[in-house]
Amino acid sequence: MAARAAGGRRREQKPLVGHEVPRVFTPPRRPLTERTSAGFAAIAFAAMLTAELADTRYAELAPPLHPWECWFLIHALELNPDGSYRFKLILLWVARQNGKTFVAALMILFRMYLDGDAQVLGVAQKLAAAKKPWEHAKKIIAAVADLRSEFARESNTNGELWFELAGGQRYWVDSAENGGRSLTFDFVFVDEILKQKTFSAWSALSKTTMARRRSQILAASNTGYLDSIVQRHFHKIAMDAIEAGDTNTSVGLFWWSPPKGADPSMPETWAYSNPSLGYSIHVDSIASSYSYDPAPVFTSEVMNLFLDDSTGGPFHEGTWAKQRDPLTTAPADAPVYLCVEVSHDRTWAHIAYAMEREDGAAQIGIMRSRPGTDWLVPWLSSPERTWPLGGVTLQTNGGPASSLRVDLEQAGFVVADWKGPDIGIATGLLLDAVHNGKAWHRDQPVLDVAAGTAVVKKLGDTYVVDRVNSPGDASPLSGVMGAHWLMRTAPKPRRSAYEDHDLFIV
Repeated sequence: MAARAAGGRRREQKPLVGHEVPRVFTPPRRPLTERTSAGFAAIAFAAMLTAELADTRYAELAPPLHPWECWFLIHALELNPDGSYRFKLILLWVARQNGKTFVAALMILFRMYLDGDAQVLGVAQKLAAAKKPWEHAKKIIAAVADLRSEFARESNTNGELWFELAGGQRYWVDSAENGGRSLTFDFVFVDEILKQKTFSAWSALSKTTMARRRSQILAASNTGYLDSIVQRHFHKIAMDAIEAGDTNTSVGLFWWSPPKGADPSMPETWAYSNPSLGYSIHVDSIASSYSYDPAPVFTSEVMNLFLDDSTGGPFHEGTWAKQRDPLTTAPADAPVYLCVEVSHDRTWAHIAYAMEREDGAAQIGIMRSRPGTDWLVPWLSSPERTWPLGGVTLQTNGGPASSLRVDLEQAGFVVADWKGPDIGIATGLLLDAVHNGKAWHRDQPVLDVAAGTAVVKKLGDTYVVDRVNSPGDASPLSGVMGAHWLMRTAPKPRRSAYEDHDLFIV
């Protein structure tokens, strides 16, 4: 809503945009001008590309630089008095989808075309990721006549992937483990440094630039987990230099991140770590991520904050507790949807349930938890179970509970398949429901502990509960996800019109 200015006139609020300047960065040694930073020339080069491709079908290859990208180029390409680059290692920490690939491709093309006879290497943990900026750079070259005229040749044979310009400048691509051994480079781009868990790849990469006077390594990523050993190592070096006021450091850190204690649900917080917000990223896109991303994923990939561990549970802080309702009930005739789950070591079995409340929200919880599995089918089959059963499911392929399917079906239960992509869908459905106030639960320690400690892992483009690597038994939470998924997706029985009206025969 627009604010009111003095005199009752409406004062339109400015649209929310990402922060141009990172919250944490290595300060320059001296004022940055066209003489003290090559960033100004890189910006002019980018403007030329944008102008060349404007109003063509290739315009999206070189969009106008966002304010943060200009700021970054000016600071990252700071020059020493002798014309060499100040920063031998550039650490760019920014949330995902903010344009790191384009910035990297731009810096590479700038080094190759305008800044000498650069030999360039691009690496990532997987070759497919390393190829993205390489392919982006090639597309720009193909679309701009002046650049295309200098393109000489390329190779994709015998395990070598590169292209070369007429002046001998070459851009190689490889995986981090193989990249650059026995070669020398002026510029190395390391994508996804957060995935480097040991120094084996880095030890080889870092040596490839030692013999070049104007060499630089650019490591760009969002922040990682506790096991992101290499990223954390260099982050600490850079932070120590910043805090000590060390102007001689050759490691430049540029970290877009929110201040400590900032509310992760507020768009104003997102603007700190997403400098492209309001330009190429819409606030609704981040709001959706907040809703369905597990909390550790949102913290690392969108908030751009380091995670000290991965055992904080998949829900954003405080949301699970907020959805606790000790008095929550569902109508007596509401169908009960069940999911059978078993801990990864088979020491415990759980029966999770989900029911629809009168307000349309879900009531979720654990109906029964006991050691072992032999009690489960007899308990479910007992005549004492008189509630209206909506359906039963379990993880039917490869899960600890899969072996119970035969026993359940022999006891007369129809078991709904829960497997493959549906497991990831179930995770997203429950995260959405809890974060949006559409699922309620009672005080149940067995479930509360699982909700607060379960680790999630990636499965395709979704996330699932990782029973093995969770610090406790995460299967109660997985079970609730399955029951809630079944409640949301199972066909609902249609009520006959004859139940509400008399039968009239003509």
